[in-house]
Amino acid sequence: MSANEPLRPPSNANGAADSPAKYALVVYDAETIEAYECGNIDELLGRIDHQRINWVTVRDVHDEAELTRLLDEFHVDPFVLVEILDEGQMQFDIEYDNCLYVEYTVPYLDPERKLLEQNSGSFVLGGNFLILYEHQSHGLFARTRRRLVGRQTKAQQHGPDYLLYLLFRAVIVEHYQYSFKHLTQQLEGLEDRVLVGRGRESVYRDILFMREEIKPWNEPLLELEGFLEFVKDAESKFISEEEGKIFTKALYREIESLLAYYDRLRVIMTEIMSLHMAAVERNTSRVNQLLTVIATIFLPITFIASIYGMNFEYMPELEQPWGYPAVLTLMAVVAISLILFMKRRRWF
Repeated sequence: MSANEPLRPPSNANGAADSPAKYALVVYDAETIEAYECGNIDELLGRIDHQRINWVTVRDVHDEAELTRLLDEFHVDPFVLVEILDEGQMQFDIEYDNCLYVEYTVPYLDPERKLLEQNSGSFVLGGNFLILYEHQSHGLFARTRRRLVGRQTKAQQHGPDYLLYLLFRAVIVEHYQYSFKHLTQQLEGLEDRVLVGRGRESVYRDILFMREEIKPWNEPLLELEGFLEFVKDAESKFISEEEGKIFTKALYREIESLLAYYDRLRVIMTEIMSLHMAAVERNTSRVNQLLTVIATIFLPITFIASIYGMNFEYMPELEQPWGYPAVLTLMAVVAISLILFMKRRRWF
């Protein structure tokens, strides 16, 4: 696809394409910019221009031979291939002699299940290129690509390190903010269910599920904060001092805000758990109170019945014809009196 051909429209609000190609390429300099969708590695390599900046997007490709050819095209260290294909994300950032390798984890909201999923991948930054490898083809970076091709950014006046900044700033931070707002809405709904749930087990399972939804998003933010510290210290030869200031000035503030947002979510989660435990305690208290009332009512009745159940020859009114109904009436009067007394005291 040439620059004059329209980019594929997104199929949902997150900008995912209907059937994206395996490879995408944006080639640009200060004056020109072209975008291509490539179905195979040969087409991609044929369009790369080493005299300009190349942004290569690789979408869930696991063919080691193809990826090796791509990395060899930019003279990237072969050890990078192992890191790219490893979805375990053992290392957030590594600087090699000829590239900077950075991993990312972005929350992605599944539009059908309304659940957050981990969208992971990596960046390989070099002198005149940026390779983006996506483990999942959700199209999270499509918006940034359209803005770049539409000349709505300042990327053409900068190197590929500025493009890396744009991807972090406009996509990763943005998706975290969107996902955290979604989690906040879910917590508000969960709080309402807790208040009317009266400590039910199903509500407790919802709380545990929500806790697992929130839990994974702190570590990627801390890793990203560590990467910004790395950039701030100007330790990377692939990020210029000028771009490093842009990274730390804008992104560091955003990351701190997201970490604070995460802490608020954890606090809300703790408060909801406390509300549920209080509801469980109130429910248990009500049950114990009811059992106590029942036991209190039947205690004097049981006492009277046990007295008349003893095997003695001489007992009051034992031989009278109205003795049995009289004792039953006494029991009823005692029970009703106790019920009215406890009701008046609002014991139940």
